[in-house]
Amino acid sequence: MIFDRSGRPSAARGLLFFGGYDPSYPRNAIIRKGWEKCGLPVTECRVDTRLKVHLRYPALLWKFVRMRDSGRVLFVPDFRHKDVPLAWAIARCTRRPLVFDPLVSRYETRVLDREDVRPGSAQERHNRNLDRSSMRLADLVLADTEAHARFYSSEFSIPAPKIAVLPVGFDEDQFSEAPFPAGGVSCNVLFYGTYLPLHGVETIVTAAAMLRDAPVAFTLVGRGQTYAEVRAKARDLPPGKVSFRDAVPSAELSRLVADADIVLGIFGTTPKARLVIPNKVFQALAVGRAVITAETTAIAELFKSGVHLETVPSGDARALAGAISSLMRDRPAMRRIAAAGGSYVRTEFNSRRIAERLRAILEGERFL
Repeated sequence: MIFDRSGRPSAARGLLFFGGYDPSYPRNAIIRKGWEKCGLPVTECRVDTRLKVHLRYPALLWKFVRMRDSGRVLFVPDFRHKDVPLAWAIARCTRRPLVFDPLVSRYETRVLDREDVRPGSAQERHNRNLDRSSMRLADLVLADTEAHARFYSSEFSIPAPKIAVLPVGFDEDQFSEAPFPAGGVSCNVLFYGTYLPLHGVETIVTAAAMLRDAPVAFTLVGRGQTYAEVRAKARDLPPGKVSFRDAVPSAELSRLVADADIVLGIFGTTPKARLVIPNKVFQALAVGRAVITAETTAIAELFKSGVHLETVPSGDARALAGAISSLMRDRPAMRRIAAAGGSYVRTEFNSRRIAERLRAILEGERFL
């Protein structure tokens, strides 16, 4: 570790998180926690996420001017596309490298996945321009998968060498290995998320209907865009086959994962679903649970189906029902896959390993 004259970790190795971001969001929490576990300094120039740009920019600038110690690398976290122009101006004035970690593209989210913005509309052009301009202003853009990196490069004309891949990983202080449920005749299947189209929750309910006479119960946690549609599809199922719960705090969520036999990833057929590996995949594997998710280019980058987890074709409810039924009938195989996936994730994708990967990326760019 490098220290300054006062004996504190040197700011020359530090990250300055910048913008109106949510520090508790998993991506931010994992990077920050891992960086600190590596003995490296982290500072914040953050304001409330609810502040509009005309209020957020002056508040951020005022906070930055008043900071005595700040990191070498200006780091704009996930979803903060609109904060990049101010960060760019500060980076140029203070001769700092600027790293942007968008996590997702606004265009892919609003137009390709949620479809709440019409293709060809002014809003579509606005979101595409936000993606393109924010990524071009940054000295380095982070992507969570190789598939996502290729999408950024091709869709927004970002040079491929300007994009580095940093997997999402998991927070080991929230999701740690837990004993497998005692088991029995029934099988508990868990899904949690915000019901975005990429999650494909309707596929899960259709699979539940196919397993209506099997000793398997589904718990769906959260709400969001497709919730009403999914709830309606579940009305004709036997009582207790599918239970709905609102979103729960992280501590309770980790307990729900530990109580499950199988945790489900995503099954949507939208373009975005092929590009991402969701938080829940890393989290559930870290706890030591069997995971079933869609077979995508992104998943294949890091995981082997049948070894670390099980995959099925996107949107294929029959295949999902078959995978659940197969694991339910062969509990030794379920435990074997859960153990292999868990060991792999806990070793390679904990917060410290994610931070070490990031540090290697930044050192390779000569930012540190």
